[in-house]
Amino acid sequence: LKLNSSTMLTEALGNGSASPTLGVGGASAMTHTASTKGHWAAVYDELRSHQSLSSVVNDPRGKGLLRSKWEGMSDLWEAVGEIVEEIGEARESEAQESVDAAVIARTDELVGTIPDLPDFQPYLDTFADLWDIYYKSMKGKSRKPSKLSHGHAHILARRDDGSEDVAACDAHRSVPHEFFSSDFKLEHHQMFKQSLQTSIDQQEELNSELTGYLDLIEVSLFEQIQQAQRDQVFDSLANMNQPLQEDLRSTLGVLKTLRGQLRSVQKRQLRNGLAVGRLARRKRRTDEVLQRLDCLAHVQQSQPSIQMLLQGQDYITALDLLETTTAALESNLKGLTSARPSSTRLVSLLGTFDRSVEADFVHNCTEAILSGPTSSSTLAASPSATTVVTPVPPELKGAERLKRLCWCLGRRELLRPTLSATLRDVLLSQLKKVLKTRARTLLEESGETESPGGNAGGGDASGPAAASGSGEAGENAAEEGNAAPGSSEAATTPAATLQKTGTDGATGMSAALCALSFDGFLAFWRAMLQDCLEVAARFCEYAALVQGVVGSLMEGTGSRQKGRDQQLGPESELLRLFEILMNSYLQKVGVLLQARQAEHRTLRADEWNKLLKLSYDGLDKVRGLQDQCRQLLLGSESYSGTDVRSGVRAILYSQTKHIVDEFDKLCIERMECALEQERWERTDVPSQYKTILEQLLGKEQPIELEGDQGVERFLHVEGVHFLVVPAALTLVQLLNDYVQLCRKFQSMPEVVIQRMCNMLKLFNGKTHQLVLGGQAVSQQTLRKITASNLALCSQCCGLVAQILPNLQSHLKAMFSVEVGQLPASVGSAVSSTARNTVTLLVGDLAKIATEYSDHRTALFGKLSDLLQERYQFHAKKWLGTPHAEIKDDSDATLFGEGAIASDGSAQSVNLNPHEALDGFVKDITNMYRVLLRNLTNDSVRKIFAKAFDEIALKFDQRLCQELTAASPPYEDRLGRSLGDRLALDIGFLQEQLEKLSGISTPLQRLLVDLVSHLRARMAADDPLRALHPGTLEALQRLGRLPLPR
Repeated sequence: LKLNSSTMLTEALGNGSASPTLGVGGASAMTHTASTKGHWAAVYDELRSHQSLSSVVNDPRGKGLLRSKWEGMSDLWEAVGEIVEEIGEARESEAQESVDAAVIARTDELVGTIPDLPDFQPYLDTFADLWDIYYKSMKGKSRKPSKLSHGHAHILARRDDGSEDVAACDAHRSVPHEFFSSDFKLEHHQMFKQSLQTSIDQQEELNSELTGYLDLIEVSLFEQIQQAQRDQVFDSLANMNQPLQEDLRSTLGVLKTLRGQLRSVQKRQLRNGLAVGRLARRKRRTDEVLQRLDCLAHVQQSQPSIQMLLQGQDYITALDLLETTTAALESNLKGLTSARPSSTRLVSLLGTFDRSVEADFVHNCTEAILSGPTSSSTLAASPSATTVVTPVPPELKGAERLKRLCWCLGRRELLRPTLSATLRDVLLSQLKKVLKTRARTLLEESGETESPGGNAGGGDASGPAAASGSGEAGENAAEEGNAAPGSSEAATTPAATLQKTGTDGATGMSAALCALSFDGFLAFWRAMLQDCLEVAARFCEYAALVQGVVGSLMEGTGSRQKGRDQQLGPESELLRLFEILMNSYLQKVGVLLQARQAEHRTLRADEWNKLLKLSYDGLDKVRGLQDQCRQLLLGSESYSGTDVRSGVRAILYSQTKHIVDEFDKLCIERMECALEQERWERTDVPSQYKTILEQLLGKEQPIELEGDQGVERFLHVEGVHFLVVPAALTLVQLLNDYVQLCRKFQSMPEVVIQRMCNMLKLFNGKTHQLVLGGQAVSQQTLRKITASNLALCSQCCGLVAQILPNLQSHLKAMFSVEVGQLPASVGSAVSSTARNTVTLLVGDLAKIATEYSDHRTALFGKLSDLLQERYQFHAKKWLGTPHAEIKDDSDATLFGEGAIASDGSAQSVNLNPHEALDGFVKDITNMYRVLLRNLTNDSVRKIFAKAFDEIALKFDQRLCQELTAASPPYEDRLGRSLGDRLALDIGFLQEQLEKLSGISTPLQRLLVDLVSHLRARMAADDPLRALHPGTLEALQRLGRLPLPR
């Protein structure tokens, strides 16, 4: 195939003047070629529209190192070498292209604009007639048949009928379009995806098909080259080269001449115009220089004026002059070396202006916010007031000047930095001085209103606890007074204490606070909270003033929305400043409150509740002003600020907890003292405990008549009567005190309820140790623990177990409301966490009630054990020693006809019981009477039922052991055997104990069990031990034994 193609190219590109000679059949093939030219044209169009560069240059071997597989390092080295050579060739071609591009660029610059085809039309018209003759001569030559080699003649001969030529065209069109896509790769063809075996099997067919395709390509290529040879295209190009070059040289010469003429014309005509333009530009520049010199003179003259305005504190005019001067420097004098000194001085003046305005603004703001208190917050205005008053929004001191200063800072964009840093620091430093001065003034006023003896305005309301606290403060003051030379007596008033300790020491102010009575400190505390409210109200007005100035400034500059988007407004800084100021204020006020922590520890609940109510009321009003300020500044926008009340509330919580702990300590001491002295004897219940119990359970309290000092035997709870001892009454009173403390200290109910639960557990545990544990005997309070003591202790446990469920319901109802429904004085102080803790602690009361019920059950068990002990004591003699011998026929009436009277009643029969049964009957009777006096019938019945069950079991266990039946006293006759004598003893028990009606049911069950055990254990084969049925029948007939169940 290569040989044929080379031969065809040689023949086609041979001598241009000699025409090739056609072989056999060549003329017919050439004629058919011209007829099928239209078919090939369609094929060429299709190839041009679909074929891409990637489909032409595709190489299935891959690229780079992935072209082939490597057999070893030598193959790898060769592949790398090929890649290096390709990269070098690519770089050389790129360098050559850059050189060619540079040459082309220089040529274009030299030649100028390339003429279009219409520009050559006059030249083409010069040889138009000759062109027609040339075209006709060339057309005739192209019609001459060309010679084909013998090897190719048969290829063209096969297309005489045109069938194979059409087939060739169809073959071109049948090429799949995937071969013409831009991302086509030959290795993606289906042929390379099939198995090797399939490719080998189809090798012959594929080779023959590929050969046919290559033949068609070669023929088509040959025809194109041959057609060019016929038309003498190559000869025409060679012949036209020389004339074209000559025409090009003449054209370049003409262009050079024209360009020289154009330059000379421009030089003559534009010279005057250029001179005029240069003069106009010079004049304009001169005017600009004069204008800048004039502006520079104004700038230099304005600086002394600015200094004078700053000295006169006319900041608005100074700011306008500064801004206009700065604008002139930045616009007209920008970049001038001569203006640099003026610019430097102006920058210095701007710094001086900023510092002066900032200092003046901070000073005036501090005076406006921390100005002196009004008359409403002095002690003399309302010494006995217990609430703080929300102040009317005051008129700020120097409001107009503040507006002007705020406007200047806003124009300079220094308002936010001033608020967040400078004003904050100055306010905090001045606040400490103001508070110190204010506290000292109030202490001096309180010293004038209080007498040296102590309480001037409160009488004896503070009680012994407050008196003791004041006494400690007085002792401390006295010790300080003794240290000073020349002092003969201690300072007892706050003013005297301040004089003793000096005016600058914090210890002196603390001592003066401790020297105040509770009522005096309450007035002092109210005045401090009132001052805090007034400062908060003034700050709200100050924030409104600043926001108004900033708003008007933004509206005037048309940048309100822009300022809002860029967070230029001072709203957030004002809110943070409010929080910082109030936190610091309340923190320092809290230090004054902490100074009296020792004195407050011993206060009564009602006294401390006054201070709590006053404090929470004032703190809630401060919080209201904080919300008002936030609403004023931000509107409906969200803001996550801090609660300024948290610091003082924490101090109040801590001191309240100390008071609760002190109260709990006193209650525990009182309870322990009552239990240590308790002798567990019944006491009457005063009528006042009925009211205390109703208060404890949250019921309606009836009107109590004055002088009603009656007593009752029982304490009634929900219709159940309980006998009580003094310790139980003390517990009820203490529980009521705890509940009342919960009402007063509703800010921390979880602490009070926890202490109350501990008190209940203490009473239960201590009672268990004293009675069941026997500590009352070891402490020599009691000589021994009697059944009466146990019964009364069980009554106390039952009383508490009956009270606790109702107390639990009362506490749940007290603290189940939402925070918003609580009183205003404590609504904000009760958190959801505290209420959840209260719920859990109240739930623990049910567990404590269960513990009391278990304690009561254990006491009942102890009483049952006492009965069992008495039985075991008497059973040793009853079942361990023989009965007395019956020497006469005293038991004859038992089995005779005379045992039943004529009226059907049983006659008195001598049952000859064992002598030990008299003591057992006596013990049971005494126990019954004691328990019946101290317990309910149901409780007594339960105790005896448990004891009798154990007695029956022990009786059966003893019968299983060997019982001696000696003769005498036992005989083999009715009523004289061991079994019969024991049955008669059981009948004796029935006869003696049947009068105890409260335990009749347990007694009958005991007797039936005893008889049942006798029947089962007394063997009939031993005549001395046998139980005769006749004996049981006789006793049942006489009613001495119950009928079997």
